[in-house]
Amino acid sequence: MSDSFDDFESRKQDHIRLALDSRTQQVVASGFSKIKLTHLPLPEINFDQVSLQTVLLGKPFKSPHFVSSMTAGHQDSLRINQNLATAAAENGWLMAVGSQRRELTDPQASGEWRQIKLQIPELQLVANIGILELMQNPVEIISKLATDMGALGLYVHINGLQEIFQGNLRVNFAGAMQAIEKLAKCCPIPILVKEVGFGIRSQTAIRLFEAGVKVVDVAGNGGTHWGHIEALRQHPDSIIYKSADAFADWGHSTIDCLLDLQNEVLFNQVWASGGVRSGVDSAKCLALGARAVGLAQPLMKAALISADQVSQTMRELDFQLKSAFFCMGVKRSEELLHKKVWYGAND
Repeated sequence: MSDSFDDFESRKQDHIRLALDSRTQQVVASGFSKIKLTHLPLPEINFDQVSLQTVLLGKPFKSPHFVSSMTAGHQDSLRINQNLATAAAENGWLMAVGSQRRELTDPQASGEWRQIKLQIPELQLVANIGILELMQNPVEIISKLATDMGALGLYVHINGLQEIFQGNLRVNFAGAMQAIEKLAKCCPIPILVKEVGFGIRSQTAIRLFEAGVKVVDVAGNGGTHWGHIEALRQHPDSIIYKSADAFADWGHSTIDCLLDLQNEVLFNQVWASGGVRSGVDSAKCLALGARAVGLAQPLMKAALISADQVSQTMRELDFQLKSAFFCMGVKRSEELLHKKVWYGAND
């Protein structure tokens, strides 16, 4: 769907407002309570021996946490993204940017990231485009969005339910996998694929890896419900608005997706996002094979205040993750995989 300038501005501002509205937070269990990490009363390591350092997309980072894709290309986004970027660089987090769709029709929109990179040259970014934009534009143009900003990789987000609830009733995903495969072959940087909160299970993940995708971010449910966000933007008498509750528990949780991908995590890069609300949640994702864990909504709350508030939130999340490692006797995330987790605990 094409947006006018005013429509785009209005929609993006609504996204931020509604993402912080309790009505758009999924009421289904996120799945994290199903997983219990094994507490070791005598870990026999020092807390200062525990390291969160990791390598993502070939670059070292201080934490496996990353800023999950949120917003870009509108009037309010520069301030928000400056706060996120400043804190990400300060804490050694990778940052995935919001959708760059606007940049396909408005060359001035790319100035947001150029300005941020000039101010914070040490910042490491992952670019981001929607699957429909990929299907509708030459791969060279899509690749250029990422390479022009010096990104380490390029996310393709898949968002079928969100598109329908935006009112795009002619949404067509036929040929989407072929488009992703073509991009993976032509783009000089790694391609990552993520959902927007409804999960990617093994059937699709395997096909994506076979198509040349380097990272699959399962992005499961239990967090922000993008179908509800779009539905709340519609008229209360509309069929879309009235249909939102029917999809309240749609999709698969991040935990269920990770459990389903156990045969893949040993050989492929699986990342986790969706409903992560603490460093303990992150430890559970890492124990199930995720190499990195993304957060959005908790950081958005902080980003609307200040960079210092974002940085404080990041430090809290890293402290919680490091403490969980220590209490399991784990010095690094590589030691965690499959060794310290119970499956199927009661909710």
